[in-house]
Amino acid sequence: MSCPLRIPKPQMPLHLYRHLLRESSYLPPLVRRSADKLIKARFRRDKGDAERGPKHVRDGLHELRVLRAANSGDMARMRRVMLRAFGRIGRRRRELVSRLVQRDMPTNTKELAEYVAEMAPHAEKYKTSDWLDDWDVEKLRTFALSQINASLNNSPKMPITINQVTPEKKLPKENAWGRPLPIKLARTKLKNMWKSAADKIMPPLPVEEWKALQAIAEGTAQGWLPPPRRALAKSMSEASQAKRSWDWQSYAIKPVAIVDRPANRRNKLLTGAVDDNTPTGDPRPIGCHNYTRRAWRRMFEYIWNLTATMKKQPDGKGWDIRWGKLDHQPASATAGMMEFFKDFPYAEKPKTRGKNSTT
Repeated sequence: MSCPLRIPKPQMPLHLYRHLLRESSYLPPLVRRSADKLIKARFRRDKGDAERGPKHVRDGLHELRVLRAANSGDMARMRRVMLRAFGRIGRRRRELVSRLVQRDMPTNTKELAEYVAEMAPHAEKYKTSDWLDDWDVEKLRTFALSQINASLNNSPKMPITINQVTPEKKLPKENAWGRPLPIKLARTKLKNMWKSAADKIMPPLPVEEWKALQAIAEGTAQGWLPPPRRALAKSMSEASQAKRSWDWQSYAIKPVAIVDRPANRRNKLLTGAVDDNTPTGDPRPIGCHNYTRRAWRRMFEYIWNLTATMKKQPDGKGWDIRWGKLDHQPASATAGMMEFFKDFPYAEKPKTRGKNSTT
């Protein structure tokens, strides 16, 4: 994973699809599950759209470069791939948020009567329903308060403020002319406030996936590391081993900075280009890391700290929300370390002076 991958760019959509699936196979198994699902869903959704085919191919090539750079050692891009895979950003986050705000369907006559009684004042006031009526606002408020108390570190979203959790209290009573705020305008402001709060939510994960992340972060999981990359096939003929020809035409008609941009040390992980102009040989890309077991665990721990589980309490009142947080304790001293203090004199605690002590 220490050098960028240098293979020909796929030209046909089917070849691009196979390249994406092959590249995702070198991700950790827990990340690959979501990546494969997204790749397959988008390919099957857009394969019949001939008009936007070239744009979809360009987008796919961009995602392929990102995956290759992440697998080659670009830790920042790998962290972003993991954020997308576990629903902290991107399409899956929106899907998880839609599940979070979805109302539970009434299962009996009593729950149905409570729902009708709850919606009656709103129906009388606004006459028509909108998308906010379909949201479980109290559930969203409870989870948002829990996220505020969790104090997430390095979250990809801005932190939620306490005012965004209680938007009803922040609605103005009057407009700029001192008149009562129109009902529709107040409703629009309320919807915008709730939408702004939902855009900052780190939605809960399924319990099984959250526990798998916990096992990796705590070091108790097995078989969670990505597989090693297979070596590229090399031709046995001498022709393929010949030195590449110099593209002097590009240097003659374009600025040198434009021609050498793909081989720049900042872009090598994305492009896979070779720098032949450096006397000491092809330099190492900037930001290229060798992934170790410890580095993988830290990245998974970072993701786990941004995730939570949410389930109803047994009595049906309230929610039980658990956030991932690893309690770091100092390591215990080994026997060899304790020998160093074997004959060290024991220090007694100094006596404290009382109020009635004399000097």
